[in-house]
This record gives sequence, structure tokens and C-alpha cells, in this order.
Amino acid sequence: MGAGTEDLAVADRLLGAAVKIVDVSDLMKGFDFDPGHLSVATYIRLLADKLAVFVSYDRLVYVDTDVIFNRSITDLADVELNVPLLAAHDEQTYFDPSCRESLEMEPGSSHFNAGILVLNMPMIRAEGLLERARELALRRVPKLDQGALNIAFAGRWQTMHPLWNLQTNHSSQIPFNRAFARHFTFGKPWWPRPEGVELAAMAIYRDLAKDTPWLDRFSRPLWMRGLRKRLLRKFDGLSGIILNKEKYRRRFRFNAERCTVIFAAQADQRMMAATYPEVLMGVVKTRK
Repeated sequence: MGAGTEDLAVADRLLGAAVKIVDVSDLMKGFDFDPGHLSVATYIRLLADKLAVFVSYDRLVYVDTDVIFNRSITDLADVELNVPLLAAHDEQTYFDPSCRESLEMEPGSSHFNAGILVLNMPMIRAEGLLERARELALRRVPKLDQGALNIAFAGRWQTMHPLWNLQTNHSSQIPFNRAFARHFTFGKPWWPRPEGVELAAMAIYRDLAKDTPWLDRFSRPLWMRGLRKRLLRKFDGLSGIILNKEKYRRRFRFNAERCTVIFAAQADQRMMAATYPEVLMGVVKTRK
């Protein structure tokens, strides 16, 4: 599963004792998870309470591989947390009017992105939340591991500062240089067409890869850096009217600056995830 022998050898040469690689392949074989369009490795985060290497830790930070940090990860790990989970709103999920129905979640429920998480392990173990998430995943709930986690942790997560999980958004986006952590949820820096990856971010990847076999992956054109999608999103308002698509109307109303201010204030106050966040964001006028 995952990295091959050659990749691991390079990682060991560059990182040495700074990183410990744990083989979870045998543990994963005990679960019939559906990888969908991804790899079964996406479910590793659901096993945090079953890995012996983590037993002595009260707090864990989970990070997807398509994330780069502009600030020390220890600052995120040290955030005051009195509930099981710290996570960032998955703002683009709220563009979809049926985002809760597909997961059978309560009206107004918040939805988080599972790419960057801070886990309060004593509470998670006591409440059996990851065990519940695994059960849901094995039942094939929609949206793979992220869907299972959102159902299991519904009403039990605290708002993460949005700059700790700044996701690619072609409708409206905060610049890379302001991100605490940049999450490339569209094009990946190593893809042939790294759509949406900023020049400054790609330069960091090239520098990190200069003594590895992977440098050429970060020397590709940026495919207009998402220009095509950003241009198309400019017509979302008109498309929403002509096609009667609520999703397009919501995307058109989205303003990243406004949403960042709102969710940052809630994070600073250590607030639980708000209900009906799409109303707070201004993409929906009234609760439905």
C-alpha cells in the first residue's frame, strides 16, 4: 500500500529519524473499505485509535499528503480543544443543497473537510467515535471516509481557523501567502496539470524535491493556474438563473474573505461548529 521501496529509501535518506514510517497494511486488510475514486489508504485516519504507536498520545494531528504548511504544525496541535475533534468547514460542500440529505444528517448540520484534523484521543476513545466511523464506512455511506467521519462526529467538533485548511476554490480564494496550511483539493502540485496550484507554492515543492528523483514532476506548466475554471465561475450567477441550479447560485454568492473572517472569529472563541453555516457564509439567505 502507498509508497514503494525506492520512495521509502529516498524518504529515509532525506528525513532520517525525523519521521517514523508505520506499516499499516496488515491492519488495513482486516477492513473491507471501498476506495472509490481514491486509494484505500484514505481510510488510515479512521484507524488512529487502533495503532499501537499512538497509544501514549492524547492528541494527534492528521494531515493529507496534498498539504503544505507555511506555519509550524505545533501551533495547530497546541490549540485549546475540549471536544473530540478540531476541523475546518468544508465550505464548498455547502454549495450543494443536498449535501446533508445524502449523508442523512440533521437539517443545518455542519460539514468538515477531513484533510487536516486535530484529534482529542481520550475523548474519541471514550465515545467510540472512530469505531463508529469505521462501521459507517463499512456500510458504504456516501463520500467515503469523509462522509463516515462527518456522520460519526456530528455535533462533536470545534471550528478550526480556516487558514489552517485553506482549500483550492476557483470561485473565491485567499492567497497562498496568507495560508497557515494550503490544501490542494483540486490540482495537485505533482500532477501533469497542477490546476489551481500557485506559483509560490510550486516553487517550494521544486526546492524540496531538488535532491530527489521527483524534481521533474514539479517543473511542469501550471495549466493556466486554474484560470479556465475561475473564468467559468464568473458566469455562475447567470447559469444559476438560466439552468435553475441552486448550486451555481450559491457558488456565485460565495466570498472567501467574508467566510474567513466569520469562521476565524468562531475559531478564536473556541466555538463548536455552527449550524446552518451556509446562512452565515451568505450563500443562502434563509434556513431551509
